[in-house]
Amino acid sequence: MLNSTLKEQIRKLPPDSGIYIFKDSRHKPIYVGKASNLKNRLNSYLRTDDPRIKKMIDSANILKFIETESDIEALILESQLIKKFRPQFNIVMRDDKQYFFVGFTKNEMPRIYLTHQLNGDKYIGPFTDGSALKTTLRFLRSVFPYCTCTQSHHNYCLNYHIGKCLGFCCLKSSPSGKDRKNYLNNIKSIEKILSGKKNSFVKELRKEADDFAKKDNFEKAIELRDKITKLERIFRNAKIIKNSDILKAHRSGLGSLLKMSKPIIKIEGYDVSNIQGLHATGSMVTFVDGQPNKNFYRKFKIQTKNTPDDTAMLKEILERRFRHSEWPFPDLILIDGGKGQVSTAVKVLKKMSIKIQVIGMSKNERHMGHQLIIPGRKTPLPLTKLSPADKNLLLTIDSEAHRFAIEYYRKLHRKPFR
Repeated sequence: MLNSTLKEQIRKLPPDSGIYIFKDSRHKPIYVGKASNLKNRLNSYLRTDDPRIKKMIDSANILKFIETESDIEALILESQLIKKFRPQFNIVMRDDKQYFFVGFTKNEMPRIYLTHQLNGDKYIGPFTDGSALKTTLRFLRSVFPYCTCTQSHHNYCLNYHIGKCLGFCCLKSSPSGKDRKNYLNNIKSIEKILSGKKNSFVKELRKEADDFAKKDNFEKAIELRDKITKLERIFRNAKIIKNSDILKAHRSGLGSLLKMSKPIIKIEGYDVSNIQGLHATGSMVTFVDGQPNKNFYRKFKIQTKNTPDDTAMLKEILERRFRHSEWPFPDLILIDGGKGQVSTAVKVLKKMSIKIQVIGMSKNERHMGHQLIIPGRKTPLPLTKLSPADKNLLLTIDSEAHRFAIEYYRKLHRKPFR
């Protein structure tokens, strides 16, 4: 029987994606699992008739869990922990041949494939969920294209035309040294991410982008920052959310947290994009009932600043936006930024005698997760404290504002080169 302490822990688990670890009395992991909803998954263990699960539960004395931002992150972390600890019941409850591994061939232009059997190629795994793994690879391929053609050919393949293949990697003609290097970089990027090194990899990309920007190679800097944005969007929004859940959450849960007296129907998200202050742009995206409404999207070319000052640029954007009284006002404003940006937004609205709730979103000090900046609250609120629907809605709005700002920045930046 599961002891009362563990039962109480399970009842208090968050309804978020993550990893759970059962340990024995010697603190040795005996089972590692992942869940898109920790609370529901562990509660199902209390009602199971599976003799293997019952035996595992009877052997457990300690329960640990780690929340993750998405199902994909949970999938990768679970794989790392199973490989590290090789828990007894992970082996008992799933035959080794049924685990999935991601294979990387050793030829000049490596191919990526899934398998249950290991031979002489390089592998990352084990992974327990084949469906989630295929979805993860599909997402990663949209950022780091690679070849899946079984034979070389003379013309570009379909995957090349839809952005999933670099093209030259599957042609009979040999690729140039630069092309091969780009392809190998994509393969190595996927290896790092699937090996659980996503955060350090993103830091490398950011540093590389900054270095290119300092050398005035803005095209390459933008390309790398686009990759970072797409990758982070994948890890934020990997979970499928029902529209009804989003609508219910942002009308009640989020409004209750912010102590708002009316439902949150319309949210505006703002972001600023520039490199060293050049070609600075701002974006405003609008979500109504949890869905983007592009009729209310607006973009701003910064007029008053040409040096890096995101706070001053945000001030200009908000002042210009709220002079348009014909544009319907939102119920909530989400700023991409920390306390400085939120404070600026509050001051602008107060000066213009407009009462709208403002919140900000930023990375925490360790850049390991996101947090909300709420006026009047001394400390930031970790996004993990929100319901899954609230959390994913705000992350989606923030990502969309970022995408829209970068899209306009790129358009302005490229004009002088035409």
